[in-house]
Amino acid sequence: MLLENEVQVYEEVEVSCATGETESYEETFFTEVIRRREVDFIKQVLNAEKPKLVLDYGCGGGWLSKLICRWGFEVVGIDLSKRLIKVAKFVCRKGDFVVCDAMRLPFRDSAFDFIIGISILHHLPKLSIAFSELKRVSAFRAVCLFMEPNLLNPVSAFGRKFFPMEAHTKGEKPFAFRYLKAAFSLAGFTVEKYFALFFVAFPAARLLKVTKMKLHPWMVKAILLFENVMEKMPFIRCLNSNIVALVRA
Repeated sequence: MLLENEVQVYEEVEVSCATGETESYEETFFTEVIRRREVDFIKQVLNAEKPKLVLDYGCGGGWLSKLICRWGFEVVGIDLSKRLIKVAKFVCRKGDFVVCDAMRLPFRDSAFDFIIGISILHHLPKLSIAFSELKRVSAFRAVCLFMEPNLLNPVSAFGRKFFPMEAHTKGEKPFAFRYLKAAFSLAGFTVEKYFALFFVAFPAARLLKVTKMKLHPWMVKAILLFENVMEKMPFIRCLNSNIVALVRA
C-alpha cells in the first residue's frame, strides 16, 4: 500500500518541465537561499572525487541530473514514477534514466563510484534493504551523499502539520538527527561528514508558496544571516531541517 501511495503521489505532483524541480516552494527564495548552497556543496564534493559514473538515487524530474551532466560527469537517474522519469529525460537529455524501485536496483555490482540522493531515504520502508542495495552497486570506496529532512526541527514539524506539501506521502518519516548517522555506521558505511543546514528556510519557502508572497531582498539576507548563526551554535545546529550525510562505502 505504501509503495502504491508513493507512485500515486509522484504521478500527480507538479513538476517544472523547464527545471525538473517540484513546485512545492516559492521558486525565487528556494533557489537563492536553499538550492544555491546545496548545489555548491554537491559540486564541491563531485569535483573533489571526480567519479566516472554517478547514480542519481530518486532523481525526480531530473533537476540534479541536469547539473551533474553540465559539470561534465556521466549520470544514471532512477525513480519510481514513470511520469517523473519522462520529465527527467526531457530536462536532462544527456543522462540515462530508469523506472525502478530504489530497494531493487537493476544494476550490476560495483557499477557506481558516486551515489547521491536528495530527500529519498525517508520515503523508503526498509532502510536496511536500501543500504544493502546501495553497498552492492557501489564501487570500492565509492562516495554516497544524501540530504534528508530532520525530524527534530520544530519549524518544519509545524509546517508539515499546517502547510503539508503535495509531495508528502503516507509512509514517509523524517529522521532524528543522530539516528541516520548511526544507521549508516551500522550498515558498514564510513561517515566522513555529517551536519545539518537551514533552521527556517524550508518552512519559509513553503509558506511563501502557499501565501503567494515575495520577500524584500533585505529580508532574504536577514534569513541567510540567521541561518549562518544557527548552523554554528552548539546543540542548536542539530535541530536544523536538512541533514547532510557524506559517507563512503
